Amino acid sequence: MVLAGHFLPSLDWLVTLAIGLIIAAAGMLLFRQARSGGLAFALALFTAETGTLVTIRALIAAGTSSRWQYIMPFALVLVPALYVTFILTRLRRWRAAGFNQPGAWRALHLIIPLLATLALPAVGLAAHGVLPMLGFILTLQIAFMLIDVFMEEATYRGIILEALHHYPATVRVLITATLFGLSHIDNLFLPGTDEIGVLYQIFEATLVGVLLTAARLRMNTIWPLIAIHAAYDLMLILAFGHAFPVAPTLGGFIVDTTVNLGLALFGLVLVRSRRQALTEEQQAA
Repeated sequence: MVLAGHFLPSLDWLVTLAIGLIIAAAGMLLFRQARSGGLAFALALFTAETGTLVTIRALIAAGTSSRWQYIMPFALVLVPALYVTFILTRLRRWRAAGFNQPGAWRALHLIIPLLATLALPAVGLAAHGVLPMLGFILTLQIAFMLIDVFMEEATYRGIILEALHHYPATVRVLITATLFGLSHIDNLFLPGTDEIGVLYQIFEATLVGVLLTAARLRMNTIWPLIAIHAAYDLMLILAFGHAFPVAPTLGGFIVDTTVNLGLALFGLVLVRSRRQALTEEQQAA
């Protein structure tokens, strides 16, 4: 049995464009109410970025030439990545966002549970084998993926997590993970996509995001997360030719959710351990 569905009608690219522009404009309006930090800032960045992604999806759908179909998808990740780079540079938050040197890293042993997040895509790759692809197509897929991974990690485990620094650690982790999961909602506007597959991707990304965000706080660096995230997406590309959402089988959904829920719970344990460690350091001081 496959959990599948296609409940939303295929929207004309002009309708998708209008939706994207409205969402992006709402994000820019939120920026006017937000400062350089806090929940309002996090929501503004999330909304503006989501609207931008939907807008670019509409422009991609409008293209008819094969060259357009190869070039425009890069705008889908390159434009938000450049925007995130601008924010980090303008606010001088590269180090605060986790882009620091190894001397500032902590709890490197947490790389081991982070590697556990690669178990499911590794099983998928082993089951399907490496999909034959032209070298040019594979190169484009990997380049696209690397920009996308940087954009997502810098946005959610970087800027947004740092913007929420006034909140308790558990709240920061849950908000960041939820926004990270919801950031995949623009895939609903991918031509021919399956809505159930997108909802599944949002749900599972949120669960995995709890562990990744908690590890980001404990390790005080974003670099291992970028590496793990890139390896995760690379295995999906090698197995399926893309990292787009697909509707899972019922058994696959149960297994994936069980594994990722366990990883999320472990992430919450990491947050609690971090809070206890900070309390002990403060008492010792």
